[in-house]
Amino acid sequence: MAAFNENITYLLSTLPEKPGVYLMKDNKGITIYVGKAVNLKSRVSSYFTNTSGHSQKTKKMVSSIETFEYIVLDNERQAFLTESDLIKSLHPKYNILMKDDKSYPYIKITTEDEFPGIYVTRKKGDKNAKYFGPYPSKVSKKSTVTLLQSAFMLRSCKKMAKRPCINYDMHLCLAPCSKNCDKMKYKEAVDATLRFLSGNGHELIEEYKEKMQRESDNLSFEKAAYYRDRISILTAISDSYALDTDQNSVDVIAYAKMKDFVSFFIMNIRNGKVSDKRTINIHQERIEDTDIGYEFIRQYYDINIPKEIVIYNEISNKEDIEKWLSDSCKKRVKIIVPQKGKLKKLADAAYENAVVTLNLYMGQAKNSAETSMVYSLASFLGLETVPDVIEAFDISHLSGQDAVASKVVFKDGIPYKNGYRRYIIKGDNTRSDTDSMREILERRMKKEDYPDLFLIDGGFNQVNAVLDIVKDKVPVAGMVKDDKHRTRALIYNSKEYSLESDLNLFVFISSIQNEAHRFAIEFNRKKRAKKVYESELDNIPGVGENVKANLLKHFGSVRGIKAAGEQQIADVKGIGTNRAKVIYSYFHKS
Repeated sequence: MAAFNENITYLLSTLPEKPGVYLMKDNKGITIYVGKAVNLKSRVSSYFTNTSGHSQKTKKMVSSIETFEYIVLDNERQAFLTESDLIKSLHPKYNILMKDDKSYPYIKITTEDEFPGIYVTRKKGDKNAKYFGPYPSKVSKKSTVTLLQSAFMLRSCKKMAKRPCINYDMHLCLAPCSKNCDKMKYKEAVDATLRFLSGNGHELIEEYKEKMQRESDNLSFEKAAYYRDRISILTAISDSYALDTDQNSVDVIAYAKMKDFVSFFIMNIRNGKVSDKRTINIHQERIEDTDIGYEFIRQYYDINIPKEIVIYNEISNKEDIEKWLSDSCKKRVKIIVPQKGKLKKLADAAYENAVVTLNLYMGQAKNSAETSMVYSLASFLGLETVPDVIEAFDISHLSGQDAVASKVVFKDGIPYKNGYRRYIIKGDNTRSDTDSMREILERRMKKEDYPDLFLIDGGFNQVNAVLDIVKDKVPVAGMVKDDKHRTRALIYNSKEYSLESDLNLFVFISSIQNEAHRFAIEFNRKKRAKKVYESELDNIPGVGENVKANLLKHFGSVRGIKAAGEQQIADVKGIGTNRAKVIYSYFHKS
């Protein structure tokens, strides 16, 4: 990688492997390029690696980049639309050759025809048709068009034939060219198509589920299968083709908070399109949770107040702030905390970006490399809070015997040895690492000073066992090793996250896993050594359990007994001169 400033290097380490939009900025904070990505980490990193393969224009642009920002989105469709909106709004210098909407495909429904058809087109000149889009180029592929036809069975021929074609035989068309085509059934298919492309796909799927159940209850299994197939197809493609919002003018706001840090993410939608986005970071002691959203909205809005403000977080005094905003702009303003639907999706996306922004902000506020890795870990796993305190556990035994466990603690990415603990495994758990881990976490959870994250040595079985104990009180991730006993991946939320793509995070997690293993195996060796030493006392005539306990309590170990003189042994409670002579002679035969 070429040499770039520390800010860019740090930002690259935080990029998620998710779809989104990125904004490249110069030293004045001006956006000079906007791009979309299916994988933000891969796409943005490519600008700063292997730069010799870049065109002259790209090299010039990269040399001007001082920092960058990014917006995480659900899918490529959302990334495409947001990129297009931001380019029109911000007019970035290096996007001058960007294609406009005319060069991207639309889906066209000829609604004024007796039997409307479905087509892919790059022109919007027909006033007697409805258009949806624009869409990414992949929409024009035959496989995608075929999926839409499979779902709705509208005709795709430009001129009605006199008899059904092969599409009818393939169940891709209701064949309106046939005299047997039911006009009402075809109209229902057209209406369903329009609803789906207008963003009501999820409602349509729920209706189909009800119809499928009704037909199944009536033993009409062929009709039930029809709706089942429709549900399967629509579920597979609904997220890619649903519109993001029907709102003409709305702001979407969410904030994420950790200790004294708060990050706000604001997305402005004007005329149905994303016109801008902003992030605002606050670092202030004793921030009151209930007042954060209220105070922010009250201070943020002066002009350009939209009719609706969608917020992710509940706020206090919502009615008061609505009245104040309405009076300010002389129009009715509503504040909405959506619980479902498209607005809920927008609010969720805003919150996810607020979490990303918070992790970045807190990571930049603290300078140490160890601390920044904690923020990288939070971003990597998508944790809701940055894990300032991490507790890691490991099990150690020898062929199932003398099983022990270790707990090591990391604070702000650094070992906190005052928090280290050792456990002796009890009961019948000495032969199963999963049962041993469950026992240790049961004992740990009895103390309520919980950390921000549990890391345990093990895979899905161990993680699931611990989740049954921990419930939702603390996030749990498993540290997975490869065949050579080296750290390979993390298990979290029923998914495996490979560490191969992030060398710094790999080293950080390896250091935690190795420290937990070292502490556990060290305790196991001491326990076995003590067991061997203590067994020597069992070989001495006249030394029972009480005498053995008194000797070990007085001298601390077998080694201490060996080093003692005969009179020192005799002075121990319950020993006496004769028994002391026997014990001393046993250890000093030579």
